[in-house]
Amino acid sequence: MVFAKLFAGLRKTREKLAAGLARLFGGGRKLDEAFLDELEEVLYGSDLGPTGTRIVEELKVAWKKRQIEDTAAVPAFLRARLLERLRGCEGVLGRAPSGPTVILVVGVNGSGKTTSIAKLARRLTKDGSKVLLGAGDTFRAAAVEQLTLWAERLGIGIIKQGSGADPAAVAFDATAAAKARGVDYLVLDTA
Repeated sequence: MVFAKLFAGLRKTREKLAAGLARLFGGGRKLDEAFLDELEEVLYGSDLGPTGTRIVEELKVAWKKRQIEDTAAVPAFLRARLLERLRGCEGVLGRAPSGPTVILVVGVNGSGKTTSIAKLARRLTKDGSKVLLGAGDTFRAAAVEQLTLWAERLGIGIIKQGSGADPAAVAFDATAAAKARGVDYLVLDTA
């Protein structure tokens, strides 16, 4: 229930941002004070808050210095400024002091859990870690098969049971296997 409210809020934000930007950039508008004010309104109203305001202030300065002359250059400017703010925010994935580090991946159906698990497993294996997957989403049709396909593509092990099996039993078996195999990371998919 809590996640449903969060996802609904994020969807509303994304839709508001997309609609506002489409309106601003869709009509071949001229880059002027009115455009910049509307852009600030769209960014602020789309939950970028003070960050959006500061970026628009930077854009106004660039526009006045004639570094940005038309609306076609604005999206690249916004992207660069947002990425600049994210630089240095990369975190290090924590490791358990002993035994495998267990990563439990949760989310609603269709949110991208399985794909995210594959991307995470690929990154971990590229970094030299030994990874095992646990297919705990035993209720969604084809979830186990999809994760198995990713495990095969990545060349890593997977612990799974049949459709409708107890997800806790899969997690238990996967944890035991991870300990026995000496893996660094166990990534568990959930229902």
